[in-house]
Amino acid sequence: MRSVLFVVLATGTAGLLPAADGPFKSPPVWKPLFSGVELTDLAGDTPRLMKGHAVRVDLKAAGIGFLATPGNGDRPGETDGLKTSTFLKRHKLQVAINAAPFGPIHKYEEQEQDVVGVQVSGGKLVSPAQPGFPALLLTKDNRARVAAPPFDLEGIENAVGGFHIVLEGGEVITGDKSIHPRTAAGVSADGKTLVLLVIDGRQKDFSDGATTAEVGEWLKALGCAEGINLDGGGTTTLVIAGADGAPKLINRPIHANKSGTERVSASHLGVFAEPLPQK
Repeated sequence: MRSVLFVVLATGTAGLLPAADGPFKSPPVWKPLFSGVELTDLAGDTPRLMKGHAVRVDLKAAGIGFLATPGNGDRPGETDGLKTSTFLKRHKLQVAINAAPFGPIHKYEEQEQDVVGVQVSGGKLVSPAQPGFPALLLTKDNRARVAAPPFDLEGIENAVGGFHIVLEGGEVITGDKSIHPRTAAGVSADGKTLVLLVIDGRQKDFSDGATTAEVGEWLKALGCAEGINLDGGGTTTLVIAGADGAPKLINRPIHANKSGTERVSASHLGVFAEPLPQK
């Protein structure tokens, strides 16, 4: 993959991340969305056409909080499926992505689903850990890490599972070589920054998708030292809250081979954030 030397230019409150060699056609330009939260649009053309988006969260910023999809109590299944945009709106979040793998796939929302791998929401265990499925773990005071099972969930407020660790100690891990839409999360070496990444795929002449190693390369180029590949494919979705709080779809999901169509998911990760300071 062609590398272009760039320096990440911070325009908001999430802080500078280290300079890195990146796989992008042009350096990321970070746009402030909320206090401590920034967005950038990404594109690459080697070894294939890829388009994506990343949200950068300053874990030390005032007002930052997280929520994984809560359990559904005594009803069948572990959660009731929602589209990512519905999850954001229902919980009054500012940012939301799809997260852990799950089953079964449903056409409609509010039907029971089971999460694959560990999930914790608001300090409550929603889904237990499963061998071979790593997770992004978040404490109440916003310390983040990527880990493989077995997990120590003491003090973990929110957690979502994924398929693969793609970046460890700053080193990209070669894994699944198939090409799909991807959702991922990464943590900076100093633990102060969380990056949420989506790469679109399965859409000819728009974006073909990525391997998990390429996901690791993108996260590393965005300043991360740890990274996890979450659920992808037709579930890959990134949503932010507009000025009126209504969900705004940022990427182009492709559920059921229909471009721009969201899939109902059992697992999401949302970000709470305060408005940008008024100038």
